[in-house]
Amino acid sequence: MFVRGILSAALAIAACSSFHTTEASAASKSLTYADFDAAIASGATFVKYYSPDCVHSQKLESTWEKVAVEHKDWERTVGFKFAEVNCVTQADLCEDNEVVSYPTMKLYHRGEQVAKYSKSRSYNALDDFVSAMASEYIEVGKDVKLEELPEIRVNALGKVINLNAETYASRTPFGPWLIEYYAPWCGHCQALAPVWDELAEHLKDKVNVAKVDCTVNQEICYRQKVRGYPTIKLHQFGESTEYDGFRSGPAFADFALGAIVPSIKPVTLEALNDIKGVKDVTYIYTHDDNTSAEINVLIDRQSQIFYRQIGLFGSNDPTVAKSLGVSSPSLTVLKDNRQITYEGSLTDVDAVKAWIKEVQEPMVLSLDGSNVGSYLQSKGWIALGLFDPSSPDTVAARKEMIETAYAYYKANAESNAQHDVLGNSLNFAILDAKEWQSYVRGAFSLEITDLPAVFIVNGVQEVYYAHGFDGRRVPVAKDALLAYIADVEAGLLTPKSQVGIVQKTFREIQSRTRPFARFYQQHPTIAVAIAAAMVLAMMRRLAPKEDPKAEKEDEKKEGKEVKQD
Repeated sequence: MFVRGILSAALAIAACSSFHTTEASAASKSLTYADFDAAIASGATFVKYYSPDCVHSQKLESTWEKVAVEHKDWERTVGFKFAEVNCVTQADLCEDNEVVSYPTMKLYHRGEQVAKYSKSRSYNALDDFVSAMASEYIEVGKDVKLEELPEIRVNALGKVINLNAETYASRTPFGPWLIEYYAPWCGHCQALAPVWDELAEHLKDKVNVAKVDCTVNQEICYRQKVRGYPTIKLHQFGESTEYDGFRSGPAFADFALGAIVPSIKPVTLEALNDIKGVKDVTYIYTHDDNTSAEINVLIDRQSQIFYRQIGLFGSNDPTVAKSLGVSSPSLTVLKDNRQITYEGSLTDVDAVKAWIKEVQEPMVLSLDGSNVGSYLQSKGWIALGLFDPSSPDTVAARKEMIETAYAYYKANAESNAQHDVLGNSLNFAILDAKEWQSYVRGAFSLEITDLPAVFIVNGVQEVYYAHGFDGRRVPVAKDALLAYIADVEAGLLTPKSQVGIVQKTFREIQSRTRPFARFYQQHPTIAVAIAAAMVLAMMRRLAPKEDPKAEKEDEKKEGKEVKQD
């Protein structure tokens, strides 16, 4: 080994002709064969292999020292440190690490080599590399405060990061993370893998892209309420937003990039009334020139956390604040024909976030293409308003339905009654019947001219209460609707099926043939053989039977003909 080391050192020194000396700086520990393994065993270690007699090593010395000194605190804060090896005195160590030229720089993480530096030896290039690697292999110390941390680079390598229990806890608090929760056996997850790799490259320096194997990290997936694979979530500022759109690279990118910038939309006094009528829930943030930067940043972050769930508008126009009856800065929500203003401190992050969550659900939800199917199939009994947005009657009808919902929930809370027919929860929702004409016509036998209308519906059971106690359709007015609901709960009304006779027959056929279809998918050869046997048996049964008397007469005729011959 000694001879081998001498030869390796000789080959490397051949490229260098100067005879100056280079020594390790205070921020870059000099390692030997005896302590090398222990030094690189924890955290990330950037090692410079050099020869003091090499001119290229000498040129690098000052740059290396500058980078190491400027980041000397990284070992304590993020677990990143600098070290160097003199290959003249530690020839065997350099040969074991496959060092064939000087200087050579390699990055180790927990004892394993993860990268070899091959770019320019300039200060900017080295500094860029170490900041990227420190972010990629970050290990924050237990006693380190957030304000002590250096700038954490986001997706510095443009690669998918596989997170486990340890790295999930240590890394996800820093920067936005788009995470796929998956199972290796899941076909949809397998199909998503190349898309995910391309996405990571596309979102380099913008959004971290990662994976969590739920078969190995069950506790993580349980905490994240993962119920199917793949589940995609964007995490930032301690909150997560689940993705529920089309699974394509561009769609994922739009979703992630939309959340990493504040999404507070400006609003004027003239537009305020229009906004009230369009959105179920609208948040208005008023501020002025005296509003602190701390509050502005806090509200900006809420717009990022909740950018898919809420509409957040902002204004520094004093007339907007005056029309709302508030003093800036303020945060107000407009929903269900009501105004609710946050009364706590706007510098209390947890309190603001909790309040936004508390008031973000409308009493009456507007259904659209993104939620109508899942809502109708999962919410049990629903008081469903069918409205035509272009009709002048819709505004008043919508208000009546909202007031009905408030009165119903208030009465329920006060009486704590148990309802045998509807259960303990009647939900309220509104559907644009003009957009969903075919559904409205087929399920309720209604035309656009019959609107507005409200029915109590159960999408799972496919039934609805078409009429009130008097046998007529219930008018969209609070008192009439409350009486209608009470009659349903008392069992005085009979539900009507939403499914026609033709649909019922077709579904019956489907239910009877479904077991055979499932058997065919599992055992196609056997299923084909059985089907062929059944067809053959039917053909034999349907084939015309020969008459025995006719056969005897034919035989007699043939006998006579023979005798005549």
